[in-house]
Amino acid sequence: MFAKRWPERCLRVVLSCGCLVAFVAIPCWLAGSGEAGAAPIPAHGPLIIKNQSHKVYQRLRITSSTGDCVKIIDSYDITIENSEIGPCAGNGVNISGGGDIQIFDSYIHPETLSKGCCDHNDGVYAHHTSRITVQGNVIAYGESNIEATKNVAGLVVIGNFFLNPRGPYPRGQNVQAWKASDIVVKDNYALSSLDTQKYRYAENQEDSINFGFASNIVASGNYIKGGHSPSGCGLIADEGANSAQFTANRLVDTGQCGIGIASGTDQVVEGNWVVNRNPVPKGGNTAVYVWNQYKRLPCGPVAVSNNIGTAVKQGGTLDGFSNGGGCEPVTLKDNIWGEPARKQLDPVETKLPPPLIPPGPRTCVVRSPYSTQTKWPPCD
Repeated sequence: MFAKRWPERCLRVVLSCGCLVAFVAIPCWLAGSGEAGAAPIPAHGPLIIKNQSHKVYQRLRITSSTGDCVKIIDSYDITIENSEIGPCAGNGVNISGGGDIQIFDSYIHPETLSKGCCDHNDGVYAHHTSRITVQGNVIAYGESNIEATKNVAGLVVIGNFFLNPRGPYPRGQNVQAWKASDIVVKDNYALSSLDTQKYRYAENQEDSINFGFASNIVASGNYIKGGHSPSGCGLIADEGANSAQFTANRLVDTGQCGIGIASGTDQVVEGNWVVNRNPVPKGGNTAVYVWNQYKRLPCGPVAVSNNIGTAVKQGGTLDGFSNGGGCEPVTLKDNIWGEPARKQLDPVETKLPPPLIPPGPRTCVVRSPYSTQTKWPPCD
């Protein structure tokens, strides 16, 4: 298994743009697997990377019936790319300590749902680490699909497809950054669906993208669809989330709310489009809300501008924006809410079509059951 010392190793030269990136020690039975026409790589695992640096791991097929598929411990400048990780009895990738970790163009699907909470079965679980980039992946069926917590500094999540987080509460996010700083979540497609005819497992989403006790946050250009929680949103600045910029996101039927500002200072909500057509019982059912839900923490100022938002309430009336108070000053400028917003965004399937999967690969399109991207070549 990759978790133990291999009796025989070969060196693979890893190239990027024609330049040497690293010599990577791999099992000799894998040494030729990158050649054209090579046989599919058999499943192997788990993989433990500890106290390593400047390594690239690619074309791996890793499963685990005992715990995490991949552990990256106290290591620096580690890249995992063009691989399939899952199913896993634990997390897909568990990153602790170290920094400068990159996960590119891979299919990660832990699938296991352990009893209780939390962070037993996340797609990518990062803690006590820094400078992580996750790009161009398909990540599905995690407790949360990305969970960054406990002093993560520097997280970039760009161009990925996230599918059906499974919870349970308080997990159940496609992306959650809690007790983290310097975060960019950009140009991702986050989908949550109850359709088990189309997807292996139904979603049990709380918020699709959630930030708490975090600072310096950018969430921009994301397409967020689905959710049915009476307390969850598509995108939220939650407890203690400061300096959040939510810009140019597209949200469709994300449960009882589209975008929420529930706490924090210096928040910006600008240029987003929100359509919620399916009212949730016992939910607020609004497109955008600002409300200090955590009275002991400061909230405001909040600038809300150039948004188009509409949501159907349980009685059938349309709502757009709600201010529950406690985040003053709240500045509203050039927004369109309610019925006028509905007219601008209808038909939704034409005005807010989903992106290709994954939206933004780094180098190539990962092989997964969901990939539809045609602008990049397939990884193999």
